[in-house]
Amino acid sequence: MASALTSIKNSSASSIKGYGGLASGLDRDTLIEGMTASTKAKIAKQQKKKQTYLWTQEAYRSVSSKLVEFSKKYTSYTNQSTNLSSPSFWARSNVTTVGANSSYVSVSGRSSLSDSMSIMGVKQLATKATITSNGNVSDSKLATGSINFGSESVSTLEGQSLYFKYGTKTYSVSLSSGTASDGFTYDYSTAESAEKSIARALKNVSIGNGKTLADVIGVQTTGATSSDPTTALAKVNFTSKDTAGNTIQITGGTSGALSALGISDIESISEENKTITADGFSSELNNRTQKLFDSKTFLDRIAGKGVSFTYNGTTQTIEFDKTRQSEYSDLNGLANYFQTELAKKFGSGRIAVTPDGDTLKFETKIPNTSTNGTTKDNTNDSSSVLSISSADVGITGKNGALKVESGESNRLNLTSSLINSGLNSDFDGKSADKELKLIINNVPITGLTYGSSMSDIMSKINSSDAGVTISYLQNADKFSIVSKGDGSAGKIEFGPNDDSGVLFHDYTTKDGQDAIVSVKYDGSDTPVELIRGNNTFNLDGLNITVNGTFGYSGNTLTEGTEPITFNATTDADSIVSAVTSMIKDYNEIIELVNKEVSTKPNRSYEPLTDEQKDEMTDDQIKKWEEKAKAGMLFNDSELRGLSDNMRFIFDSGSSDKAALESFGISTSTNYSDNGKLVLDETKFRAALASNSSDLQKLFTRQADSTTGDKGGVMARLTEITEKYAGTTGATKGILIERAGSVYAPTSILKNSLQSAMDSLDDVIERLNTQLKTETDRYVKQFTNLETLISQMNSQSSWLSSSLGS
Repeated sequence: MASALTSIKNSSASSIKGYGGLASGLDRDTLIEGMTASTKAKIAKQQKKKQTYLWTQEAYRSVSSKLVEFSKKYTSYTNQSTNLSSPSFWARSNVTTVGANSSYVSVSGRSSLSDSMSIMGVKQLATKATITSNGNVSDSKLATGSINFGSESVSTLEGQSLYFKYGTKTYSVSLSSGTASDGFTYDYSTAESAEKSIARALKNVSIGNGKTLADVIGVQTTGATSSDPTTALAKVNFTSKDTAGNTIQITGGTSGALSALGISDIESISEENKTITADGFSSELNNRTQKLFDSKTFLDRIAGKGVSFTYNGTTQTIEFDKTRQSEYSDLNGLANYFQTELAKKFGSGRIAVTPDGDTLKFETKIPNTSTNGTTKDNTNDSSSVLSISSADVGITGKNGALKVESGESNRLNLTSSLINSGLNSDFDGKSADKELKLIINNVPITGLTYGSSMSDIMSKINSSDAGVTISYLQNADKFSIVSKGDGSAGKIEFGPNDDSGVLFHDYTTKDGQDAIVSVKYDGSDTPVELIRGNNTFNLDGLNITVNGTFGYSGNTLTEGTEPITFNATTDADSIVSAVTSMIKDYNEIIELVNKEVSTKPNRSYEPLTDEQKDEMTDDQIKKWEEKAKAGMLFNDSELRGLSDNMRFIFDSGSSDKAALESFGISTSTNYSDNGKLVLDETKFRAALASNSSDLQKLFTRQADSTTGDKGGVMARLTEITEKYAGTTGATKGILIERAGSVYAPTSILKNSLQSAMDSLDDVIERLNTQLKTETDRYVKQFTNLETLISQMNSQSSWLSSSLGS
């Protein structure tokens, strides 16, 4: 392999301009390379030195990172489950309640007082302020709209899909039917409503960057003057609103949609004619006859389709079999057909279907029962929930065959407008755009109308600052409002002269109350009554949850009631797991440090130049650099000091070292282990069981400067990690000051090795400038030489020619 001194090149020197050797025959470029070799060698030397600093920096950081991570894991209060320096980690954490009344209280956590306190009684539990409807809040009705068995004008677009190409991507636009979750109702019966519905369908399709198809495609509809419903919507046109220069085309759709727009032959239409401009469809498409309505009978509209009912959470589909159309050709027949099919799906006698004028009424029933020979007729079942959950296109929706929205049930329809939700309330004189005025706990709930959905109303209440949560209990058919404030601090009050009576006109209010718990401490004859807003609270380090009352007769503690006491034991498994993990990580640091300081560098492997790397494979480079990086910290004085500090946490022969060994943690007797720790788990568990207090103190004892005590195990380890890898304060740990660390961001660009590399960069920059100057000078000199030789050759040729003649 070529050495760095002979093969190194420089970008400013390798691009020698001009032409050489044409007259003189000299290899100018090679000569200049040789004449500048000394400067290049200096650059190479500095670059290698910088690379060595970089590798040294990496080696220091590998050690400091281990120390920082060790400190964060085992001495930081942010890691309670492994913080061996915290007394609470060693506290007895397996706490249980003891006594005849212990079922009324659950407990978790740690407390040094668990043995010295008891719960004498619970006078009352905390409850939040609530409002609950007394009766059913819905009208408990599920009914169709007015069913017309004759011919009706039906939209040919509703429920269909169209495909648009925007730029290079194709998007499908579903022309939905029914009512969306935000209360928007799709309607294609007039020019105005169809334009809104198609625009909403475009808005439902995301094209990225927060935009939808509605941002780039507009829709225009025109209406005819005729009162004939089949011509009320005469034309649909799409326009380009794009400002980014993308092409927009209509490329396809379902057969029904394409037929409605008169472009069933879309595949044969040219790309140009499919393009949508700011003026709309091309003249080719604009001249097509659109058929946006069709006349169909009720039987035509439902033939071969189905409607799904959900009864108490179970969904079944009723199919309209074409071969059985004679069974449902009129309202009575349709009612019998529904009832027969629903009985097959959900059981006989559970759902009654009866004609009601020109509508159908669906009611839940309790099936006939027979007791002692007496038959009990079907009675209404107010506890069961029945809904029309979904249907094929054309069955449901405002203009569907059944004239009923999907989602309608014998409960509130949360997605319909308030006045159409089935709420059992008086909406006389209320229009959809009229403001719904609600004030709860003096907080106005703004942005609501009678056209808002119940879902939106509840969402607005829950996200407001009123401090309450409202829910609709579907099975019970009731509203529930619960204060977010705990105990007696919570309240629910409606504003004067608001419209709350529309929603809550028959309800029961229950004020919030605080939990009252009697606690007795050892050494005191008088129990203390604690008043808390929540049934879960902290009791001197223990997390207490009360779930029942006991020990009181009225407001007085009952004598002789057995109190609840606490039994606390040490969580030995968690402690052993954490200590085992700590010793493993500690030993890994020792192993890493001693490997770094004992590995001798191989001087035959220097950092590679770019030119050398060009001559090698990636695998060869990797193997070379692994050897070149080894030994960067050989015999480093700082790491030697770190190694000694970790090897001798406690002085040999000290009482702390002897105690630690008696608890099952000793230093390895193998000299090559360099002071690694060894855990005797059996011995350690025995110490936890018999002498946990002394074991805890040995690990958690803090340093005391007045006595010279350096503290316990974790205090001494903390001193080591702070000394060598401290990340806070003006002066960081020794290794971080030397090489920086990602755990101390300001040190990345401010450390001694980085400063040395910055200085090298200045030297390299100066040498590169020098190399360019030298190269330019030599090029100029060779160019002058070539010019002179060329002139001499010309003169020689002239003389030869003259003499020859």
